[in-house]
Amino acid sequence: MVTPRFPYHRRQPWRTTRYWIAIALCGLGLAGNADAQDDSEPTSTFTIDIEGRRPPSPSPSLLDAWLTVERETTVNWSRAFVTRDDATAEDRQRQRRLDAELEGLAMQARLLGAPRVGNGLEAWREALGKLDKSRIPGRVDPTWLMAHLRQVPRLEDVDALGWCQTPDWIEAWTPLGVTRLAWEPGMTTDALLARLDGDAHTGADTLQLVSPQGEIHRLGIAAWNHQWAPLVPGSRVVVPLPLDSVGAQWVDMALPQFLATRLPGDECITLDPAHLYR
Repeated sequence: MVTPRFPYHRRQPWRTTRYWIAIALCGLGLAGNADAQDDSEPTSTFTIDIEGRRPPSPSPSLLDAWLTVERETTVNWSRAFVTRDDATAEDRQRQRRLDAELEGLAMQARLLGAPRVGNGLEAWREALGKLDKSRIPGRVDPTWLMAHLRQVPRLEDVDALGWCQTPDWIEAWTPLGVTRLAWEPGMTTDALLARLDGDAHTGADTLQLVSPQGEIHRLGIAAWNHQWAPLVPGSRVVVPLPLDSVGAQWVDMALPQFLATRLPGDECITLDPAHLYR
C-alpha cells in the first residue's frame, strides 16, 4: 500500500487575543485582610486581563472536500487523485534528467550494435514528453481517508484534486519501446509478456509493475525466480535495460518512480479546491 506523501503542515501563528478569566475567591481576603470570611458572605470575583493565543478556526480537510464534491457529482474513486505544485516541480526535474539520460543511452546502444534498443529508448523519450500531468501517488478516496484519519491532509495543503475515467489499456515499457495493449479480464503479467516481442524481455530477470494507485512491485520473470501478478486497467510494466552503466541503472530505478506520479488515466477531471467553498 502506498501512503500519499503529504508534507507536514506548519501551523500558522495564532492570532493574539485577550481572555477574561473569572476567579472565584472563597475564604481569601483582599487588600491584606488575613481574617477568614464568613461562609455566608457572597463569593467575591475579579477578572484578570491577560495576553493569550487562540487557534484559528479549523480549515476543511481533503475528506470534507470529497464529501462536498460527492454531493454534486459521481466520482470514480478508484482513480481519484490529488496534486501539489511543489511535487510537480520535482517531477519535472526528474523528467528532464530522464530525457537526458535516455538520449545518451540510446546513442550508447547504437554504438554497441543494438539499434532496436536505441530506437526503443527514443520511443521512451517521446512517450515521457507527453506525460506532463502529475499527481501524488497513493489512495486518497474517502474510504481510505476515513480509515487513516491521522493522515488526512488539510485542503489548504492540496493544490488540486480530481479523478480519471478507468482506462481500457495496459502499458509495457520495454527496451524496444512502449507498447499499449487492450486490457482483458483476468489478464496477468505472464499473459502480457507472452504478447510482446520475445526480444523485449530477453535476458531480463525482473520487471517492475506500477499500479494505477502508484504502487511499485518488483517481480521475477526468469525461470529461476518466476512470479506473476494480475493486471488491472491502467497498469504499467517496466522491463530493465540491457545496458551495463550507471545511467542505465538510474533509469531502471527512476522510470517506475516517475510513472507512479502520472495521472491514472487519459480522460480526467481536475478541480481547484479554492472553488469548493465560495
